[in-house]
Amino acid sequence: MTPAIKPSASPARRSSVARALGLLLAPLALIAICGGCNTGPAEQQNSGASGEFGAPVGSPAPQADGALGAADAAAREIEEADVVKVVGDKVYALNRYKGLFIISVANPNAPSILGKLDLRGRGVEMYVVGAQVFALLSADYYFPYIEGIPVAVDARADIAPVPPEFDGSQLAIINVADPASPTLQGKINLAGYANDSRRVGNIIYVVGRTLVPYSYDAMQGDTHVDEGFVASINVADPANIIPVQRETFSGEGLEMHVSETLLLAASRVYDFNSGNTNTRVLAVDISDPAGAIVERDSVDVPGAIRNRFYMDDHDGVMRIATESSGFGFRSVRVFTYDLADLDHIAAIGQVEVIQGETLEAVRFDGPRGYLVTFLQVDPLFVVNLSDPAAPAVSGQLEVPGFSTHIEPRGNRLIAVGIDDTDGRRPAVAYYNVEDPSNPAQLSRVVLGPPGSFTESEAVYDEKAFKVVDELGLIAIPFQHVNEPPAGAPESANDVASTSYVPPSCTSAVQLVDFSDAGLTQRGWFEHDGNVERVGVVSGRVYSFSQAGFQTVDIANRDAPVRLGEVEFLPPDEMARVAQGDCGYWFGGPIDPGFGFPGGWDFLSLFSGMCGAFGITPLLMTLAVLLAAPRRSRRPR
Repeated sequence: MTPAIKPSASPARRSSVARALGLLLAPLALIAICGGCNTGPAEQQNSGASGEFGAPVGSPAPQADGALGAADAAAREIEEADVVKVVGDKVYALNRYKGLFIISVANPNAPSILGKLDLRGRGVEMYVVGAQVFALLSADYYFPYIEGIPVAVDARADIAPVPPEFDGSQLAIINVADPASPTLQGKINLAGYANDSRRVGNIIYVVGRTLVPYSYDAMQGDTHVDEGFVASINVADPANIIPVQRETFSGEGLEMHVSETLLLAASRVYDFNSGNTNTRVLAVDISDPAGAIVERDSVDVPGAIRNRFYMDDHDGVMRIATESSGFGFRSVRVFTYDLADLDHIAAIGQVEVIQGETLEAVRFDGPRGYLVTFLQVDPLFVVNLSDPAAPAVSGQLEVPGFSTHIEPRGNRLIAVGIDDTDGRRPAVAYYNVEDPSNPAQLSRVVLGPPGSFTESEAVYDEKAFKVVDELGLIAIPFQHVNEPPAGAPESANDVASTSYVPPSCTSAVQLVDFSDAGLTQRGWFEHDGNVERVGVVSGRVYSFSQAGFQTVDIANRDAPVRLGEVEFLPPDEMARVAQGDCGYWFGGPIDPGFGFPGGWDFLSLFSGMCGAFGITPLLMTLAVLLAAPRRSRRPR
C-alpha cells in the first residue's frame, strides 16, 4: 500500500552531515538565545483577567483550612493539557500559528469550523473547562516568511502577523460560551518559558524556566544556572482568574510529575567543575485546593532524565531512572526515595540496570519498572520495585532497534519506537510481561516502505498516537519522502532543467489492531501536513495537523475512507504544504550560496512552513537536534 522510496542519504551519512551542520548553527543559536532572554516580568496586555505573578489582579485566593483542604485535595481531578480536546460534539484545536479553532463534529462525516480566535502567540497546549478554554502560549514564533527570506515583522506590515505583546509564556483565558464567536477574557504573564502544566481540580500548575545571563566567578568558576519556576493559577471562578503564587529554584530542562497533593519538578543541574550532570527533584506541596504552593525538600539524583515518565511516586516512594555518562563510562540506574517526610526526603535504594548504553524509554507501573536502553539492540528490562529498599532487575529481552515510549496494559506492553533492521522506520511492539523474569515480544508492526527513512511524531511525542482500548485499535501517524519520477533531476540547482519535480511526501495514519494475542497491521489513510494527533469521535477516527483536521470511516479497517476535512490555512499556504517535503516547502531554484546538499534552500527552512514563526526557536532546535547523533524526544 505504501509506495517505495529511495532514501536521499543513509542514516550514517545523515548523522555526519547533521553533526557538522549542528556545529555551524550552534553559534547562531547562541546569538538567538542571548538576544531573546527575558529575565524580568513581561508587560501586561489586554484587559479583563490579565495580570502577572507578583502583581495579581482580582480578589486574593481563599486559603483552605486544614481538614477541609485535605479532603478536597484528595478528590481533585488531574488533567493533562493537549493541543486537541474533544468535548461533546465539538473539537477544540490549538494551532501554533493561527490560534484556536472550534470544530463541530455534530455530523462526524462533515466537520465544520464553528469559530476561531487569533491568540497572537504560539499555541502550546490547552484545557477546556466548562465555557472556558485555558491556552498556554509562547512568544517564540512570530516571524513571517516573505519571498523565501525571513525578515522583521514590521518590514511588510501588509502580510506580517502582529507579534505577541509579551515575552516568555502566557496563559490565555478564552470564553467559548458562544462557539461561533470565542472571546479573549485576558492573559496571565508567566515571566518565563513554560515547559509543562497540569490542571488539578480548580488549579492549573505550570513549570518552566527563565534564562539567566551567563556568569563566571574567578574563584568559584562557572556559576551559571538557569532559574526554574513553579506557578499556580486558580481558575475556579471564570470571572476572577487568580495568579496565586510563583516560586523559583535553580535548574533547567524541567519535567514534572503530579499527584493530587504533590508536584515533583525535575531540573537538570550541570556541574562545570566536575563535569557531572544531576537531576534535581524538588517536592512541591500542592495540597491546598485554592492554589497555595509550598516548596519542600529537594534531592540531587545522579544522572539525567529525558521526560516525565522517568520518575513517579507510588505508595509514598519516588522512583526515578537516570542515565549517567562521563569520560569512558555510561550507566543506567534506578533510584528510590522515601517521601513520607517531604521536608527530609531520604534515599532508600538503587540498582544499576546496565552499563555502556543509553536510556531511551522508562515507564513505572505499580510495583514494576520497565526500561529500554540502546546500543546496537534494544534490551527491555523489567525491574522489581516491590521492595523499594532493594530494587532488582527481574528479566530482560533483546530486540532490534529501540523504543521511546511504553504503554502498560496489565501484563502486556505497547511500545512505540524505531526499527533499524531495514532502513530506519517507526515501529509498534507488543510485549508479554506476565512472567517478569522472561519477557517476550508477541508481535511487531513496522511503518513505511522497507529500506526507507520514515518518521513518526509518536516517536518524539507520546500524545501523537492513540490506543483505543474499547475498539482494540492503535492509530499512529507516519511520514516519508517519496521517490522522484524516473529520470527526473534530483537537484533544484539544475536551473537549466525545466523538468525538476520537488520532493513529495506521504503523511498518513496507520491503523493497528491489538488483542491479548498480538498486533495486526491494517490499512492507512493520508492527511495533509505532519499528523500530530489522532483519536476517535462519534465512531470516526480523526487526525490533526497544523494544516487541518479530518474524520475517517474505519468500518473497514483495511480500507479506511476519508470523510470530511477542515483547513486551518489559506489556499496559498496550503499549496506550499502540498508541494513540500513533509510540511517543509523548499521552493524552486536558489542561490547556491545558501544551498543544502541536493540543492535545497537553507533559508527556505525558515520560510516555507505553514504560517508564521520565528527564527530563534528554529536556530536553537536545529543546532541542538542536528548536532546530536540521534534525536531522542522532540522538545516542546
